Amino acid sequence: MYISVIGLGKLGLPFSFFLASKKNRVIGYDVNHSVENLINKNIKNIEPNLNSYIKKNSKNFIYEKNLDKVIKKSNISFLVLPTPSLPNGSFTNKFIIDSLNKISNALKKKRNKKHLIVITSTVSPGSCENEFIPFLKKKGLKEKKDFLLVYNPHFIAQGSTIYNLEKPDLLLLGCDSNESNRKIKKFYKKIYNPKIFKSTTLREGEIAKISINSFITSKISFSNYISELCEKTINTDAKKVLDVIGQDKRINSQYLKIGTKFSGPCFPRDNLALSNYSKKVGVNSLIPDKNDSVNEIQTKRLIKILKKIIKNKTSYNIGICGMTYKNDTNIIKNSQGDDLLKLIKKNKIRYNKINIYDEFLSKNEIKDIKGKTVLIENKKKFIQQSDIIFLIYNVKNLNFRKYKINKKKYVVDCWRLIENLPKPMIKIDLGKHSDYI
Repeated sequence: MYISVIGLGKLGLPFSFFLASKKNRVIGYDVNHSVENLINKNIKNIEPNLNSYIKKNSKNFIYEKNLDKVIKKSNISFLVLPTPSLPNGSFTNKFIIDSLNKISNALKKKRNKKHLIVITSTVSPGSCENEFIPFLKKKGLKEKKDFLLVYNPHFIAQGSTIYNLEKPDLLLLGCDSNESNRKIKKFYKKIYNPKIFKSTTLREGEIAKISINSFITSKISFSNYISELCEKTINTDAKKVLDVIGQDKRINSQYLKIGTKFSGPCFPRDNLALSNYSKKVGVNSLIPDKNDSVNEIQTKRLIKILKKIIKNKTSYNIGICGMTYKNDTNIIKNSQGDDLLKLIKKNKIRYNKINIYDEFLSKNEIKDIKGKTVLIENKKKFIQQSDIIFLIYNVKNLNFRKYKINKKKYVVDCWRLIENLPKPMIKIDLGKHSDYI
């Protein structure tokens, strides 16, 4: 029998070949049949080293366009599907319901059909118990006879998906029956050390998933608060303060860093989802709401620095080094760099042009960014043609000293990525008192 993975997107595709790498026979399905081109023709991938990973493990993977055949050939199905956020912060389960509808029709035709359905997508608390299971029952299926349902969300960061799958800190298994818990554990014991397993109920797992990311945003928000506090205090450095705090074992240093806003596809939306669910059940949502409030002002701090630098200047170029939300991904949405770009334009700040340097973007990927904004693919050219540089993330082999700089330039180091600069360049560190902050 095969293991089936339904949804071969940014997580589903790497997950499929991860399972295949563990000597599982994997059958993949996606409504977008162009994904077959991604697999077979080895076109531009969505994850570093994914192409080589696919080639190495392709012998244990097949792609099937017919979902009936997928269900017939497998006894466990992982649903790795998008759950887009609604304006209020909750998630829409449309894609999961559409898949469950097709799965239920396929299961009716299957003999010996007790099928383990594993939901890996982030969902609003109560979705499994109040929506997915009742939907399958309404379709004529019986729980524990025709199907078992498990909630098993992944904790991954795009750009390091394969690494996160190989070495997870936690494997969350949300189950409402001993049988489903036993079956999913039996499957994963062939892959992971059971010490990382954490079993909960379905609803506990749903709450835990969004709560973990929201808690991380609290650490980031606190770090930004300390950073701003030290900027207003002479002879203090937030980096040293946070290093001290992080030494306490009760807290630990992870995510206690100098930086800007939390961003990307997961942190903001999970924090908002926790706020929405709190309000739904009548609990004060002060903590996640304040995280959002603190986050919203972070890029505004950079605008204040920019205004102090430019003063009465009328001719200068702004450089944004890093437009994606993190290294090793091409995702711009909700990134620090994109937020800065929008605020520069919203505040009607005068400039000649805005230069962008990003190792993970091509000109086609920023074609929708309008205005006097250009992508410069050469580091030297980017530095030489930019007068005020915002260093958003760590660029590989970035060494200002090897480039000839003959005029005053400003570098706003948002994450303390560089130690020093050659004269006449001026370095401005977030979290440290300065005339420019």
